[in-house]
Amino acid sequence: MASSSELRRERILQVAKGHFERFGFRRTRIEDIAREAGIAKGAVYLEFESKEALLAGVFDLMGAEIGCRWAAEVASIDSPRERLRAMLRFAYAELARNPFFERLIREDPELGLVRALAEAGDNPRKGDAQLAQLQDWIREGIERGELRANLDVETVPFVLSALRFVHYHTELATAGRLSRERLLDAVVDVFIAGISAPAPAGPKSNASRSKR
Repeated sequence: MASSSELRRERILQVAKGHFERFGFRRTRIEDIAREAGIAKGAVYLEFESKEALLAGVFDLMGAEIGCRWAAEVASIDSPRERLRAMLRFAYAELARNPFFERLIREDPELGLVRALAEAGDNPRKGDAQLAQLQDWIREGIERGELRANLDVETVPFVLSALRFVHYHTELATAGRLSRERLLDAVVDVFIAGISAPAPAGPKSNASRSKR
């Protein structure tokens, strides 16, 4: 059973997440979070020394929730190629599910705040571990004949990372001529087609044999 301190911390994080989504980082105020959470402003600072630390706490909370869904929907897939397909679809679904991320990106297009969080604490090690995992998946796909043998294992994970940001630019890319969902489905399909190994050549048809 969670202690009162743990429950208070979780309540602060949930309220803070809602405020960051609605108002962005700059316009979110600690006193408003404290008021909605039903605690004193000083109690928030007992848990989080700054608004940046509070945002980092929200990222950690969301990361744990997303990690559970990732394990069930992506990591459990046997095929490396289908795992990569599911990964990209999963990323788009999570971005659609969490306007929190899009609000932060639009407010901070240079990604200064997000980059600072990514470089804080244990996050660089986690990022390196995720990169290594993706590279292992690609090598596995090559070994199993699912992915092209000439793929650059080091760069494909970064291509995947870049493709995630397409989610934020669909309106600019399509000028309203195509829905976001349809465009993202096409992005996934084109990416997977580009990294997949060529299909093995089948037996020649009777027509081709008869020409000999």
